[in-house]
Amino acid sequence: MKNVKITALTNGCICLIIAFVYYASFGQFGQTANAPVLKGVTGGENIALQITVTEKSDINAYMDTLERAGAKGTFFFCEQCGIDSGVIEQIAQRSHGVGYYVCPKHKGRNTDMYIADGFSIPVMKYNDGDTVRHVAPSIDLAKLKQRGDWPRVLEESVCKDMFIRIVADNVIWEFEKVVQIVSDKGYTILKINEML
Repeated sequence: MKNVKITALTNGCICLIIAFVYYASFGQFGQTANAPVLKGVTGGENIALQITVTEKSDINAYMDTLERAGAKGTFFFCEQCGIDSGVIEQIAQRSHGVGYYVCPKHKGRNTDMYIADGFSIPVMKYNDGDTVRHVAPSIDLAKLKQRGDWPRVLEESVCKDMFIRIVADNVIWEFEKVVQIVSDKGYTILKINEML
């Protein structure tokens, strides 16, 4: 009987420790700035686009498309590849956001993947004042495009306070289609920092 009481007490203590660690990590006092965020917190009809940039991306074409729709995006650069400060300044002057991710060439050098529900989702980060925030997309268009009917699936799946990751592969008509679908649903496209 004594062993049963000791085992029960030990198990109870272990559960309390696990609960405390979980609360410290994800609760009110946790470092939420370092945790992936799958939904925005605006409570409004808003969407944020995470536009993954490569060396070949025509950033101006993407900004032009967004601005024609009265929208702002956040452009993510591989921080290991180096970033042209002139391009960053131009993006900022046009009131878009800048963030960072790990490109396929540098995978594994930092935490670059977040595993959720069996899917690997690229984690991107951006500077929000003195804090670095991590964001994981709710919809990864690169994966969704594996389906031939991706515009219909996107239209049915998109909902408020959602993040959509788009690879800036210069297929502008696809990007325009995403912006059109989101706009037709009555959602406002915001920068990442406006969503959190």
